[in-house]
Amino acid sequence: MSNGSTGQSWVTSDRNRNRYSAVDFELDWLKLKKRPAPITDSRPIRIADAFCGGGIFSLGIDEGLRSVGLQATHALGIDFNKDAIATFKENFPESHAIHADVLSVAHGAFGTKSSPTERELIRCSGEIDVLVGGPPCQGNSDLNNHTRRIDPKNELYFSMVRLTELLKPKVLLIENVPGVLHDKGDVVPRTSAALRAIGYHVTQAVVELQRIGVPQRRKRLVVMAWTNGCFDIDRALALHESPSRPVSWAIDDLQDQYDADSTYNSSASHSAENQRRIKLLFKRDLYDLPNSERPPCHRDKPHSYVSVYGRMRWDEAAPTITGGFGSTGQGRFVHPKFARTLTPHEACRLQFVPDYFCFPEGVGRRSMQQIIGNAAPPKLSQVLISEAAARGLLG
Repeated sequence: MSNGSTGQSWVTSDRNRNRYSAVDFELDWLKLKKRPAPITDSRPIRIADAFCGGGIFSLGIDEGLRSVGLQATHALGIDFNKDAIATFKENFPESHAIHADVLSVAHGAFGTKSSPTERELIRCSGEIDVLVGGPPCQGNSDLNNHTRRIDPKNELYFSMVRLTELLKPKVLLIENVPGVLHDKGDVVPRTSAALRAIGYHVTQAVVELQRIGVPQRRKRLVVMAWTNGCFDIDRALALHESPSRPVSWAIDDLQDQYDADSTYNSSASHSAENQRRIKLLFKRDLYDLPNSERPPCHRDKPHSYVSVYGRMRWDEAAPTITGGFGSTGQGRFVHPKFARTLTPHEACRLQFVPDYFCFPEGVGRRSMQQIIGNAAPPKLSQVLISEAAARGLLG
């Protein structure tokens, strides 16, 4: 059974049925090697994913609809990165995958007549029930000191309004970092106002992903819009609350799966100096690298980058997994038990990505890391879409 009270899902398990819990189910789901069979005896719920990356967030839409007995059909994915859109197509072969900048296919101004290009987008998409999107967020991230709050890419967020105007979904879900709330151009309130102007109900919330069982200290801003019915994000999350889960919960079984010949199951290589730093953490049983061992940019002046070059803790939730998880100099990404950084497989588990998610041949380590780290954990979309469906927002 799922954590919520509105639906159910299923996996094959060899655990004791009398002691089987929601936590057991979710770990068994993460370990699935094959995508679960879709529901086929209901009306297809058609999904469009803008800024889709590799499709990780859409995995949650799949499972959320499956848990309430609805059929998920992936109709459209758009992303400008060729490795990302190839990965999306690998995981959702039934979809129409467009390798393009969203603004090149939905380029009209809000409130204007659709262009020929936009009409072609509507034609190839067909009727859309759910539109999801995670516009690039680096300009809003607290990790970015140079462009914080003023990055022109923040305007990509508003493009979700134009897509909604064109595709007319029943439910819209936008996710981003909470920092977008402080955008100098007020892109979030402008987006909400425009959605209300075309007849949508709109709500928003900052979600702590630990709250719903993701073993990671990550927060996301969610904006949801819908045409009919009532919805409360906090109430939906409350139905799926879970105690905090540690790193060990997600990756304990992967300890013996390291494979130096597999990009997915091996860690990135490190410079001799960073190898020395990593080994020092284990030699002294440390989790934070001493200042004396840091590069001059940290060592010679006050800094707040304590987690950089740090080691994760086995019995605590992971830090936010970013596209830099292969580099010890970009965060606390050293494995708790082994003198290396995380493998892509381990990072996927900490992102709540099931094992049946796959990368096509030819996608290298750097692209793999960015696809994983840039995604929002699919547990978030799973919870919100399952509860939206259960409350009749999808008809």
